Amino acid sequence: MSVRPDVLVIGAGPAGSVAGAKLVQCGRSVVCVDQGYFPRFVIGESLLPRVNELLAQVSMLDAVKAQGYMIKHGALFLRGDRRERFQFADALDGDSPWTWQVPRDHFDRVLATEARKAGVDLRFGHRVEAVAPAAEHVDVTITDLEAERTYELKPRFVVDASGYGRVLPRLFDLERTPLLPSRISAFTHVEGDVRPAGDEEGDIWICVHPRGGWFWIIPFSNGRTSVGIVCDLALWDTAAGSPRERLWTLVAEEPNARERLRDSVPVLPTRVIRNYSRKVSSMHGERWVVTGNAGDFLDPVFSSGVTLALETALAAAGLVDRTLAGERVDWDAEYDHVVDKAVAVFLHMIERWYDGDLHRVFFAPTKLPSAKRQITSLLGGHALRIDNPFVTSPRERIDAILARLPA
Repeated sequence: MSVRPDVLVIGAGPAGSVAGAKLVQCGRSVVCVDQGYFPRFVIGESLLPRVNELLAQVSMLDAVKAQGYMIKHGALFLRGDRRERFQFADALDGDSPWTWQVPRDHFDRVLATEARKAGVDLRFGHRVEAVAPAAEHVDVTITDLEAERTYELKPRFVVDASGYGRVLPRLFDLERTPLLPSRISAFTHVEGDVRPAGDEEGDIWICVHPRGGWFWIIPFSNGRTSVGIVCDLALWDTAAGSPRERLWTLVAEEPNARERLRDSVPVLPTRVIRNYSRKVSSMHGERWVVTGNAGDFLDPVFSSGVTLALETALAAAGLVDRTLAGERVDWDAEYDHVVDKAVAVFLHMIERWYDGDLHRVFFAPTKLPSAKRQITSLLGGHALRIDNPFVTSPRERIDAILARLPA
């Protein structure tokens, strides 16, 4: 067992698996530890087309294709009797025209297995206890939970891809005030929902609740469907009873979700997450970097979580390799600035969604074809395309569209 790998990756989820595989491709020795065991339940099941391109960079795309996941061609937004479909095939040139809906327990296990096949030393049931950067390496204390044994690693660099575990933010006191207001999410899986036919079967549905908040409906190829609500605590507290009773009370108030789910049966316990938005004061430091949900996490409305996790993981892995090769890397410009730009684009869209401006844009009776293509590209996860004004100047682009709409 090597105690001096080039890199320690914390977390074997999508960000950790992809970062580890990328570093192995670069010729680096990589140990990846995760305190849990796979499969394990994780929310965030609706992928974006940008994910396809990122998986291809680490030769994982074919393995994911082989799983037979539900093909996702677009996103359908619904508010009362209004609906607007954004079909990925109509996005900007070069964007992938489809992606998948994935049960995350299965999807994450597939990626972790591919990372192990690529040469990552993957260790489940191992928890990071302490991290202390030194002059030429990082002192890391790890506990093998099953063996009840603690050991030391001395990697040259640490990549935190621990997701909601947020290992380095906790150990280094990086947690800061979130970028978005506090909200609540409640969700479950069901069977027996009434799905649309044809290539719309795999669409994610985003249903606007008449009193605020919104539902997601995400179909899987195994016959199950993920259903959840995101709303303010005030709306959640208007419903009584258990989390399941509250969720279905609110479903009954939204006509589109109510009709689709009228014959469905819950097959998992209803889970509730409060105050899910997160922010860190720094994304990197001496011999360490934070990626994916271990850093900033915004909101699930545009399904950006896995995309940003993979985007940041691959960017970080490339910079780690260059740093270990002796290159002088400007981490502020080449990592933090890029991550901040992608996060800022999604953050602005999320804020405009909750203040109602994007509702007006999405559900307007007439649209500029060019604007819809640009929006579709961003909804596909392409948050760094400099030829898209919704990326380079989202505020101005949305304001210009709103100015042309009837009051």
